[in-house]
Amino acid sequence: MSRFDGMEALVAVVEQQSLSGAARALGVSVAYISRQLKGLEKRLGSQLIKRTTRQLMVTDSGELYYRHARALLDGLEQAEDAVSTLEGRLQGRLRITASTAFGERYVAPAVMRFLTLYPELKIDLILSNANLDLVADGIDLAIRLGNLEDSSHIAHKLAPRRLYICASPGYLSKAGVPDSLDDLKQHSCLLGTLGHWQGRRGPIHLDARLKMNSGELLLHAALDGLGLVQLPDYYVMDHFKAGTLVEVLPHMRPKDSAVWALHQARLEQTPRVARFVEYLSAYLKDKLPKSRR
Repeated sequence: MSRFDGMEALVAVVEQQSLSGAARALGVSVAYISRQLKGLEKRLGSQLIKRTTRQLMVTDSGELYYRHARALLDGLEQAEDAVSTLEGRLQGRLRITASTAFGERYVAPAVMRFLTLYPELKIDLILSNANLDLVADGIDLAIRLGNLEDSSHIAHKLAPRRLYICASPGYLSKAGVPDSLDDLKQHSCLLGTLGHWQGRRGPIHLDARLKMNSGELLLHAALDGLGLVQLPDYYVMDHFKAGTLVEVLPHMRPKDSAVWALHQARLEQTPRVARFVEYLSAYLKDKLPKSRR
């Protein structure tokens, strides 16, 4: 048995927290993962994983071996990436996640252009409005919007992001233009996934006439005159220019947030991650509409 046999299997099991998850991540059978683990434990003379019908637990020995094995696999991956990058190539697979609407508008087109530059690279793009777990879901790079929660992951700011409260001219001609927070009680307000708007001093809680978990649908509802909505700049700037939407309550705009690229600390020096982050930042700078002051 090679000293490397079972290493990938053990790392995948620890990170996926199941044999079936590890099998999916590596593209092999559960039986193969089980054999690899048993062989590794036999060679080391120590139990690494405790398995029951309901639970999988990593032993102290398993945790110690995992940390060293993870570092070795990272080093191997970086060595392979460094050689391919030196020759002007990027190889391997990059798993990226982004929210559905932003991903369709901006991330997917950037991915397609990036692949034309590096034909040996493979990319899995997962569009989801759920914040997938980078470790458990095997994500190399997450594109996140707004304010980030504290985490051990590395974040790179790709672009600024600004929120606007706005409505169609037709709606405002009928309902009037709000001047204050109290005025919103007399208006039809549209809400998204958060369940509130973001204000300069904190969340603005509203009794919404319509709630939807899609920015695109909220945009169309506002254009159809159903009420006031708060949306990011990339949804509304073209409509401001065309006059189909009008900003209201500019003094209540929250502080600018951002578009972020988030990845695990161990991937900081991985060339395909670093190169795509650099490329996407330049792409967004060119493609995102410029916010108004």
